[in-house]
Amino acid sequence: MQWLYAHFPSLQLDHFVLEQAEDKQAALVVFCPQHNEILQVSQCASTAGIKRGMGLAQACALLNRIQLIPYSAEVECQQLHLLANQLYRIASDIVLLEPQGIAIKLDPIIHYYHSVDNFVALFHHVLQSTALRYHFASGPSVEAAQVLALAGADTVYHSNAQALLALQSVSLKYTQFTSKQVSQFDRMGIRTLQAVFQIPLEEVGKRFDNALISYLLALKGNNAVPRATFHPKQHFRYQCELPYELEDSMKLLRFLTQPVEQCCEYLVSQNLTTDSLQLTLHLADSPKQHVEVRAGAPMHNAKDWLSLITLKLEQLALTSAIRGFQLRCEHTVVFHATSEHLFAERFNQHAENMLMGTLLAKLGSDAVITPRVCHDHRQDLHIRHGLPHSGAACEQLPSGQHPCWLLIEPQPLSTQTKIVYGPERIQTGWWDDSAVKRDYFIALSSTGQRLWIFRDHQAHWFVHGYFS
Repeated sequence: MQWLYAHFPSLQLDHFVLEQAEDKQAALVVFCPQHNEILQVSQCASTAGIKRGMGLAQACALLNRIQLIPYSAEVECQQLHLLANQLYRIASDIVLLEPQGIAIKLDPIIHYYHSVDNFVALFHHVLQSTALRYHFASGPSVEAAQVLALAGADTVYHSNAQALLALQSVSLKYTQFTSKQVSQFDRMGIRTLQAVFQIPLEEVGKRFDNALISYLLALKGNNAVPRATFHPKQHFRYQCELPYELEDSMKLLRFLTQPVEQCCEYLVSQNLTTDSLQLTLHLADSPKQHVEVRAGAPMHNAKDWLSLITLKLEQLALTSAIRGFQLRCEHTVVFHATSEHLFAERFNQHAENMLMGTLLAKLGSDAVITPRVCHDHRQDLHIRHGLPHSGAACEQLPSGQHPCWLLIEPQPLSTQTKIVYGPERIQTGWWDDSAVKRDYFIALSSTGQRLWIFRDHQAHWFVHGYFS
């Protein structure tokens, strides 16, 4: 068995630089207030001498202009899941080691990519497109590959024997040993895994618990620890705390661009589409503000969604400054590609959908209604109006004997006509309050206009529509 492990030591910092940092060359550090410890350092801060593990006072003594980012494991786990969604396109056996690690089982992949090298090249291509810093390594188990990646091996070993040989020279600080266990080994003069492996397990069991023995066996690939594999969820969620408050809703678009693109990438990878995105704004001095952006039809194009979001933000009235936001895509449908001929009017359909989305964004869902054809012989109820995509409508075109122009209410026939077709009896609706019994005719007026007329059960004549 062989595993590939990728470790992202600066996941939150790299994510912040890519999406939120105004100055990409600023001295940024991710700081843990609970332990007064700097966890992640940007290149500019590293050049000034700031290192991981330093306290805030020591870092400020080296450089007085530091931008602090509070550490959030939730943000890193969110980004890790987004990375896993991208990697799921090329590999299925993925294990997440939150908040900074992803492991991939290589054994089944060889059959699809013909060699490990082919897959690793594609693996690097996917990760490099994210612009995140990472270290990687392979090993006979997740634990072994993790230790080698944490040590910065950046190597895919072609055999487990090579990985175990490289593992022996790794310092104990890169293992999952507790600080107390590392201190115990250090007092014994043991500082590398090679020295630990040379100790008989019986002797190790006398000084340490069974969990450490199980971990050592897992490092050698002799004990497979059961782990849950990653499966993409059927919805997309993204949460962001802004680096500063925004009083103009249009400035939020800068922070929304990347999440919307990630959402659309997720939809494409899962062969899904959506007709609505939910945006929740976290305000400074007011309750949360919920905004729904709807499209004219389900779609998964980031450019089109950003266009609709821009229109929605233009109409948005804020009650307080924005501190953060959450983007959700919860209502999805499976994308069904249509096979159309060369001259199909698919671009006209796309323009129609974008027009509907624009109307929804500008006017709101309650102000836009669409006519729908329904299964009903009563022409008064044959076409109904409702909200866009509010129900499954039957796509049924009127027959050639029915006019395209109907009157809202039938009007008494007051002109002399000549019947040219009919009658066509419609007697239905006894199960509701709109029962009808009518004989319909096509008639010709004295001016040559074709009329759709009917006679009710009381022998009264009415005009119901006109033929074009």
